[in-house]
Amino acid sequence: MEKAGKLISGALCWLVAAAAGVLGFYYAVLPGTLSAETFGTVTGNFCGARVRELSGGGCRYTLCGMEIKPVELKVKARKMLIPGGEPFGIKLRTDGVMVVSVNTGSPAEKCGIRAGDMITSVNGVEVGTNSEIGEAVQRSSECCTVIVRRGNGEKQIRLTPESVDGCLRLGAWVRDSAAGIGTMTFCDPDAGMFAGLGHPVSDVTTGELMPLSSGEATTAEIYSAIRGRNGETGELCGELCEKVIGSIDQNTQVGVFGTLDGEMSGTPMPMAFRQEVKCGPAVILATIQGMEPQEYSIEIEKVNLCAMGGSKSMVIRVTDERLLDSAGGIVRGMSGSPIIQNGMIAGAVTHVFVNDPTRGYAVFAESMVDEMESGAAQAALFYRFI
Repeated sequence: MEKAGKLISGALCWLVAAAAGVLGFYYAVLPGTLSAETFGTVTGNFCGARVRELSGGGCRYTLCGMEIKPVELKVKARKMLIPGGEPFGIKLRTDGVMVVSVNTGSPAEKCGIRAGDMITSVNGVEVGTNSEIGEAVQRSSECCTVIVRRGNGEKQIRLTPESVDGCLRLGAWVRDSAAGIGTMTFCDPDAGMFAGLGHPVSDVTTGELMPLSSGEATTAEIYSAIRGRNGETGELCGELCEKVIGSIDQNTQVGVFGTLDGEMSGTPMPMAFRQEVKCGPAVILATIQGMEPQEYSIEIEKVNLCAMGGSKSMVIRVTDERLLDSAGGIVRGMSGSPIIQNGMIAGAVTHVFVNDPTRGYAVFAESMVDEMESGAAQAALFYRFI
């Protein structure tokens, strides 16, 4: 019995010591020594960070015996940009012909062609316009081979056109271009490039981003604004002018980018990095009448740093009574209006909330600059090696 009591006492001592050790670990102070004062005191050596020079050059870093991988730090230069706010015309021609709808029971539907597909060739002949695809189908025999681009892949499809009113038809409605009015966000005087819209030019029927073959930027004039109401989005009314001011070279998720033909006027201001954008008051530059932008006050309500490259990185609310009276808030055509905060270009308006036209989304200016520079670099490599 006495022996059993000793065993139990010993076990309890071990449990107390273990508890003290565990509590001592959880209350340890890193990275020097482990120490705690609970049921008892536990101390021990703890190896910190070490640097060892390698024989072949360089250093090896370890922490607690585990190797640390060196990280290269790159300092990102702050861009100086000329803010926009002016309306501009957008004319795009697609890279291929976009299918916007397919007739039920047609040859196109039976062979798997669907809305959003890009038809790039018919019977080995490249097609880039509606007329070109129509002529290629008419020249085909009983069967034709169509190359369809869907997403990042291509698919070869064989189908037999049907005769309708003496003409051969695939049974698909197609589109080869798009046009509209947006707002210029900024110009980069060093690169001679501009950015606008803040979101992609998408097909009005399918909602798909329109792959760009070529495009033009023109001047535009705004006549009036249709007020937005809850459940109904307003819009700017205007027209595209004939004067071409540059080319549109990129159509991306965060806007359209291109090269201006003439000199850029205006005073440059710094671009805000995304972590510098804060909730609080700001202004937008937008054109509600004519061709000259005006400054309107807004409030940045939410900043989403996780939306690194998206067009919905901020939530904004219009507070300017003039803009609320004339347009009801944010309307179609204002996409791309630059947001200025603390003397820096913080972003651009991209979307309006349908059920609350006083509020909408915005994109970081930094995201637009990153996309613009990435596309320009890819184009430079292409033209260098082609």
